[in-house]
Amino acid sequence: MAVELLGLTFDELQNWLVEDLHQKPFRAKQLFKWLHFRRVSSFHAMTDLSLKFRNQLKSTAHVTVPEQMKKVESPDGTVKYLLQLTSGPAESVLIPDPPRFTACLSTQYGCRMGCKFCMTGLAGFHGNMTAGEIVAQLYAMSENSESRISNVVLMGMGEPMDNWDAVANALEIISDSRGICIGQRKITVSTVGIPGGIRKLVDMEKQYGLAVSLHSAVQRTREMLVPAAKAINLTELKRDMLEYTGTTGRRVTLEYCLIQGINDSLEEAEALAEYSKEVPCKINLLVYNQVTGLDWKKPSEETIKRFIEYLYPRCSAVTLRRSRGGQVAGACGQLGASVLEKKRDPVLPGSP
Repeated sequence: MAVELLGLTFDELQNWLVEDLHQKPFRAKQLFKWLHFRRVSSFHAMTDLSLKFRNQLKSTAHVTVPEQMKKVESPDGTVKYLLQLTSGPAESVLIPDPPRFTACLSTQYGCRMGCKFCMTGLAGFHGNMTAGEIVAQLYAMSENSESRISNVVLMGMGEPMDNWDAVANALEIISDSRGICIGQRKITVSTVGIPGGIRKLVDMEKQYGLAVSLHSAVQRTREMLVPAAKAINLTELKRDMLEYTGTTGRRVTLEYCLIQGINDSLEEAEALAEYSKEVPCKINLLVYNQVTGLDWKKPSEETIKRFIEYLYPRCSAVTLRRSRGGQVAGACGQLGASVLEKKRDPVLPGSP
């Protein structure tokens, strides 16, 4: 089977070249630069490599090149792509927020966390992406953008901690100074908080950011919205977040999607303020974006204002973000889920 080069870290690439192809170690630096700095996918175009070496690569390896299936652009400048990767379709998003230009990447085909308000959750789980497929999304969008991508968030389809080996490799490749070189502090990994997941990020001893999809600081409400939360209660989740902040010195971002009549009451706001006061964090409130086939609704502007006014100044950092791309039915998961079968695999929150 041909080796997927885009998903190999520099050390893995060098080991493969030396041990399997019997090449000199310096070839790794040349090839890595072609793949991740110049972002060339054709071995024929790698002109400083000998013809013999290029032919050897052609017969033993391949580079993931996504096919653009669909592209939608919102009036707010958000551009959403549906990309056909080696194993299936993936949704990827470019979000302009000057001076930042952020790429949102998917890590799985569908998701098995089963979040009740998420279109990806409706589509069920269809498999893990390889590291190469995760990285390929970034490069595909970079080639289609006039602005340099400055930030990366792993917040698209899937639960990153449920596909950790591939995600860890992708993080290393994206932040490698010999390649596209996006700094660790400009890369954020999102999670609902599955057992042992945050610990894996801590163990990397890197400066990658952490965002936790909280959505409620009341255990009963959170389990209703995020079934995977049954595997780790809020006390355990807080312990894991404190370990992250204590090790990295960085704040956690708490993601909280406001849904009418579910988690938008003052009682929920009080619980959130109490829960977050011990955790160095910023709270990112999101207004729910209507998803076809679901009965959830966004709160009124008055309710949103009341929720925010309760949190601040009780919480030191609170932001409100409207869903990007909703004007073109491009909200998170809608493009990808539109081509996945509408079936659901069992939720397996404890199996990273």
